[in-house]
Amino acid sequence: MLSALRNNPGLQPYKNTAPANPGFMRVLGLSINKVLAVRRVFSCQLAVLLFVALTSHPAWATSRGAADIPSRWVVLDSTLAELVVALGGTERIVGVVGGTEHLPIPQSATRLEGYRIVAAEPIMSLNPDLVLIGSDRVMPQTIQQLRQSGVRVHQLGAEPDIPSLLKRLHATAELLGAQRKAEELEQEFLSEMKVVEQWLQASLPSKRARAIFVLAGGGRPTVVGGSGTFTGALLTLSGAVNVAAEAQGYKIISQETMLVAAPEFILTNEDGLSSDKDGQPAVLSAPGLRMTPAARNQRIVALPGRHLQGFGLGLPDSIRLLARHIYPNLP
Repeated sequence: MLSALRNNPGLQPYKNTAPANPGFMRVLGLSINKVLAVRRVFSCQLAVLLFVALTSHPAWATSRGAADIPSRWVVLDSTLAELVVALGGTERIVGVVGGTEHLPIPQSATRLEGYRIVAAEPIMSLNPDLVLIGSDRVMPQTIQQLRQSGVRVHQLGAEPDIPSLLKRLHATAELLGAQRKAEELEQEFLSEMKVVEQWLQASLPSKRARAIFVLAGGGRPTVVGGSGTFTGALLTLSGAVNVAAEAQGYKIISQETMLVAAPEFILTNEDGLSSDKDGQPAVLSAPGLRMTPAARNQRIVALPGRHLQGFGLGLPDSIRLLARHIYPNLP
């Protein structure tokens, strides 16, 4: 930095080529040597001030040294992968779970198969120096094995609410040394959420649709999204009433409960629209669902997986998309 300053013609030290006036110096009570010494001290102080000023500029300042940031990340949560990418850490990702196909993850990164990560070996084979975990996709014993092997593991949670999302954003930014970028992303996100909220308040009908999320297909049990789930929260944020809210988490519910709930709109995953052995959408295998108003009126919609993964920075777009499916007449 200082060498750059010295090589800049506009910042060269001033050279006085006029002959010195000894009488003037004696009046000031200074000798030529003292003046030159004062000038040297001032020049050094000026250089220090310039250096501090320039390195305080956002283009120069960093929250932490690049050498302190882990270089090989395995991210075991799709919404956390989204945060890493948004914060500029894409090239550090060497391993990631499914549900990240929409992100610009490096092609060299390994995609870890399966919803649950039950073994540490596939992760360890990637030689990570940081493993980022959000939801319950990783078994506790796997986390323990990783830590016992000396791998740095950070668990950031996956609570389905906006304050927790922002907390995860800033925790990820701290690991990347990108706190200023996180502040920018937070402001952009909150601004978008405010626009969506105002749009819904002005446009939603007075009678809210009764809706339910059903996870189906793919050889998994058919369950509904109750309280404490992202999909349940997404329905509510999109202006619907989640009729499964009395259930906690993802649960199998009885036919009687489904008939009493009487959903008018069904949200499902993409596998939920795949045909079962009877040629019917797999989502309708949920007990009692075929007899609901939603099924009779064929009000069943599947969203792409990225909209169902959890609270991420793309939440405003997910709300807009789902709200327009629930209420087709929205402006």
